[in-house]
Amino acid sequence: MAPQRLSTDILVIGAGPAGAAAARVLATAGRDVLLVDRCEFPRDKVCGDGLIPDALAALERLGIAPSVLAYSRASSAVRVYAPNGTHVTAAIDLGCVPRQRLDALLREGAVAAGARFIAPFALVSALDDGGRVAGARLLDTRTGAALTVEASYTILATGAAVQPLEAFGVCERRAPSAIAARIYVRVPRELSATIRHFSISYDRRICPGYGWIFPGPDDVFNLGVAYFTDSRRNGAAHNLRELLARFLTTFPPARDLMAVSRQLGDVRGAPLRTALTGSALSRPGLLVVGEAGGLTYSFTGEGIGKAIESGVIAAELLANASPGSRRGAARDYAATIRARFNDRFRAYKLAQDWLAHPALHDFLAWRGNAGTYVVEQMRALLCESSDPRALFSLGGMLKALVL
Repeated sequence: MAPQRLSTDILVIGAGPAGAAAARVLATAGRDVLLVDRCEFPRDKVCGDGLIPDALAALERLGIAPSVLAYSRASSAVRVYAPNGTHVTAAIDLGCVPRQRLDALLREGAVAAGARFIAPFALVSALDDGGRVAGARLLDTRTGAALTVEASYTILATGAAVQPLEAFGVCERRAPSAIAARIYVRVPRELSATIRHFSISYDRRICPGYGWIFPGPDDVFNLGVAYFTDSRRNGAAHNLRELLARFLTTFPPARDLMAVSRQLGDVRGAPLRTALTGSALSRPGLLVVGEAGGLTYSFTGEGIGKAIESGVIAAELLANASPGSRRGAARDYAATIRARFNDRFRAYKLAQDWLAHPALHDFLAWRGNAGTYVVEQMRALLCESSDPRALFSLGGMLKALVL
């Protein structure tokens, strides 16, 4: 059977938040856009499912916030536990929606705007035209049929997977920045109704990393752990399943939930790419968005908001560029991302390195309950209204001690 061929203006590979956002913006602008994913929808994605303020703002900008929030469970605070068991709470608007639902809504929004969608198609290789990306070769995983897609531009939105980055010649580091694992549990309704906050646990046995409990819709909670493999204090390799099991049995809120709840499905794990590292953001004809470009925060592991933002930035550059200036769009995209986010991503990586010290967590929890500065900075960090270095610096620690 001869390979099939398609042509499109923009090829978007990966229909998660970054890819779907890009496809929606491009289709709304009247561009011919083909959105491809290796899985049929709905499909699962390993994630904490948490929507912090930057994700909520990105969904609002994309025009899809009402439909997402209709399926989301709202929370009003985040409670952070130090290794010594004390905790500090910051009031903040948060949401939690399973990625299976979120990604489906984003994909549906892109299709409703006019994007074509095909799945399940696995990436085989890039199409090269004299050093410029000109599309991709794909494989229908149901039939084994080959498909060649020619495109003026390609947007790569394939998450933390290494193979697509290597296929397009933009991989700069194969190893992930972190690894994470999670489970879902169904919590008795009476108990579920009493938990209106996110919980983050910095256990010294998990550092550099953390555990989480996020209450989701329909009394289903997301519990998991993340371990940063790129931390300066990173020691011997850890078994992620063992870290998760330890968290579930030794962190009191998790242990109490597990005692009365029913686990749904198996443990799922995934790598993370953070700190705007590990991949080039562009090459001629190619724009790399979302986690594929490292657009996930160190320290929090949050990537939904910046994935959507990067997809929108890429799409707007391609949609608004005149035909004569579009050849520089990939370069302009990389420059825009660096100028807008580089300093903040570096600051979050610095915060991650500081928080690899369990004693610092204990100090911050103590001062968070004794003063106001630490809680104010926690809230500002999650709302992106302050520089992480305001707290994670010598001056910040001195202020925490007295304010």
